[in-house]
Amino acid sequence: MIWLSLPTALVRHSHLWAVYRDCGACFKPVKRLLRDSVPCNDRRGILLGNMMYGMKKDKEKKERLSGEERRTRIIDAALELFADKGFSGTRTREIAELAEISETLIFQHFKTKEDLYRAALRELFGQHPVMPDIEEMMAKKDDFGVFSTLALHVIRHNRQDRRIMRLAIFSALEGPHLADIFRDRKETEPPLPELLGGYVQQRMDEGAFNRKVNAQIAAQLFVEAIFMYVADQEASVSGPPLPFSDEETVDTLVRIFIDGLRK
Repeated sequence: MIWLSLPTALVRHSHLWAVYRDCGACFKPVKRLLRDSVPCNDRRGILLGNMMYGMKKDKEKKERLSGEERRTRIIDAALELFADKGFSGTRTREIAELAEISETLIFQHFKTKEDLYRAALRELFGQHPVMPDIEEMMAKKDDFGVFSTLALHVIRHNRQDRRIMRLAIFSALEGPHLADIFRDRKETEPPLPELLGGYVQQRMDEGAFNRKVNAQIAAQLFVEAIFMYVADQEASVSGPPLPFSDEETVDTLVRIFIDGLRK
């Protein structure tokens, strides 16, 4: 059996010598073992193993996250899984695995799984605010503009981020408590029926809309019509998707709705 010094063994494997030269510090735990007791035929495996260990440690150091970065990673992973499996079907262990952290760290940021669900919804809907799109039209009392812009906002943002509709459906299926959590997003914006209902009531008080109509019911039905349209386009619940553009569909819906409010 041939025994070689560490540099000699590495020279015979030039790619390993480059690793030893550049990252020698990574090999300290096994240098003595290599020198004293390991035959040269076994050294390559040990060196490669230790090289991988050193690279892993370096990677861990580079990926050491701040508390806020870790919290964001947890929320992103939670949103993906809640949208894919629902609240009940998602385990915090799965969230931790997807976020590449320990499960314990989740509960350092969120007291319960429900707290995480609420935070995930706030993050999701914070990315899709509707008020910037319609507040100017509300101020101008542009009725057609308010309703059509809100409808197109909902349709387009659901298309851009399909997690919204999936979370809405799961929350409805998993019971009233989760449905309430999904609807109650006042920390970001008022729920759409509440937002629209306030506007309809204002226009009734000003004499622009029929006072005999219940503003909250009207707003709720309008929002439900939009979400039903989105769901129907995705799942063909009532038949094949309409062969018309979103703009034409929304134009028709809003004209019917506003004409009814003004009679």
